[in-house]
Amino acid sequence: MEEIKLFQTIKNEWVSNHDILKALEQCDAHRCKILYIHTGLSFGIPNPALHKNDILQILYQTIQELKVPTICVPTFTFSFCNGMDFDLRKSKSKMGSLNEFIRKQPEAVRSVDPLMSVAMVGEDKDIATGIGHESIGENSTFSKLHFRKDVRFLFLGVRLGDCFTYMHFIEKFLNVDYRYDMDFTGKITIDDKTYTDTFKLFVRFRNILPGKGSYVYEDMLLENKMAKRALCGNSFISSVEEPPAFELYKKLIEKDPNYFIDPKSVFDQDKTFEVKDMVAL
Repeated sequence: MEEIKLFQTIKNEWVSNHDILKALEQCDAHRCKILYIHTGLSFGIPNPALHKNDILQILYQTIQELKVPTICVPTFTFSFCNGMDFDLRKSKSKMGSLNEFIRKQPEAVRSVDPLMSVAMVGEDKDIATGIGHESIGENSTFSKLHFRKDVRFLFLGVRLGDCFTYMHFIEKFLNVDYRYDMDFTGKITIDDKTYTDTFKLFVRFRNILPGKGSYVYEDMLLENKMAKRALCGNSFISSVEEPPAFELYKKLIEKDPNYFIDPKSVFDQDKTFEVKDMVAL
């Protein structure tokens, strides 16, 4: 693989595709059968000599150098939550430019989920094609990942505490009392077919506020060597295997059911749901 400068750091140092691959290997991103990737790309200023799509293509190729059998990225749209219809081919992901780039690849398979779709490339197509109507519940992609072996979550230039949506699957698994199931209905278009459908999402009650526990949880994973992190430019890359991530989160909630919510939250079970541009659960 030819070395190409991709990002320039605040110290005027260059981050190349070789540097990113080295960081990926340092945090064991290649040691899995399924790699679920959250992206932030905060490594530095993109090389102005390269087009945006060139940088994304090189990053995609760098990830493929890991030889992981199945790569999966979130392509969430929360379409029905935002009062919009969902087009499997045309509805853009709100999860970052690299995720959207991967979604558009001819080899990518996107799940039919108007709330929390994923795009996958590789062998295990069932994690995208065999899902049900609960976006983080039974028979969801997250549920399938929990019952698979050799699953790893990767955080490419973004903190686990900012975007680890899998945590909410664990909350659903444990049936925490600050969330409830809500139905969302709208139209889905797949090629020339359009139909109406309903999907379920485990949302917070209106007056339940998110806390800062996810960052403490991230630090605990790193301190206990359950997760690995490698510096990369202005940021870092980190990864964690599914079993320890699940077990620690479960342990923290079982010890304190309100560990991950703000103490100022009000448990009035207000189901008023008002969003303008939902991008996270």
